[in-house]
Amino acid sequence: MTCTSFEIAGDHKEERRPMQLRASGGSGLYMSSIGVSLEGQFGYDQAFQKMHNLLATAVQNGVTHFDLSPHYGPPYGAAEENFGQLARALPCHREELVVSTRSGLGTQPGPLVGFGSRKRLLSSLNATLRRTGLEYVDVFYAHRHDPLTPIEETASALDAAVRQGKALYAGLSGYSPAIASKVSDLLRDLGTPVAAYRVTYSMLNRWPEYGLLPLLEQEGFGCVVEGALDFKRSSSTHLSEAELGRFWGCLSNVAAHRGQSSTQCALSWVLRRPVVTSALTTPSSSRELLKYCAAAGRTRFTDSDISAIDRCIPDQEFLR
Repeated sequence: MTCTSFEIAGDHKEERRPMQLRASGGSGLYMSSIGVSLEGQFGYDQAFQKMHNLLATAVQNGVTHFDLSPHYGPPYGAAEENFGQLARALPCHREELVVSTRSGLGTQPGPLVGFGSRKRLLSSLNATLRRTGLEYVDVFYAHRHDPLTPIEETASALDAAVRQGKALYAGLSGYSPAIASKVSDLLRDLGTPVAAYRVTYSMLNRWPEYGLLPLLEQEGFGCVVEGALDFKRSSSTHLSEAELGRFWGCLSNVAAHRGQSSTQCALSWVLRRPVVTSALTTPSSSRELLKYCAAAGRTRFTDSDISAIDRCIPDQEFLR
């Protein structure tokens, strides 16, 4: 069975539209504009049927981008094992899915030293393939720059993963713009250009706008956004509980004028940028995922929409 409800980016039809497929930068890889991260929702503490229903709802609504990591659980490795079992029962061909995983700082057990080394990156990827039962992942990210490992070694490991057929594309996650540019040059010289860059970006976390997003456009990286909804928790922002509450109330009013919920508006807001390929979400239920999917076709914002959202920010210096 083929995944349904797709539309290729650039095909401007109705405001409300099927799930959009977007190219990941200058590569030939296309991802659904809404992705599902398995963090926190696919551990051994979750009901198997609930996990199955969520993934089945995803592919039936055109969501085919799934984000894994060795540390997703609980316990360590559980999400990858569960996804491997669930993927085999999905009403969708493996070739239609875009499965990513990462290796680096905080993603594996053991000492932190050498987390960007060839040994740690490739052994982590091999373990992911064993746990999932997959022959390959679509995108393999090196997560965070390791100052104790030469970037040439990290780039070589990503290149090796692709040449061995264990990953189809190389990606970076959490690198500074300067280091990302250097690694990109190395990988381009090796013949394995960076296809995707994973970044935390939201209405209240706009630092990527100052240097990183322009670099991604210049280098031809696809931008995979995580944390678009992190403003729901004060621990994920620079705001106090009171300030966050005022922001939430203000954004709800702006979103209502657009015919959206505040979470839908926040997802549409990050997806409005052409450089953004996909926005990762962590839905707790199929119903919540469907609400997120509805945001994918509402990425047009007027100047007054943007101004109204910016006025919701308690600290206006944050926008400068």
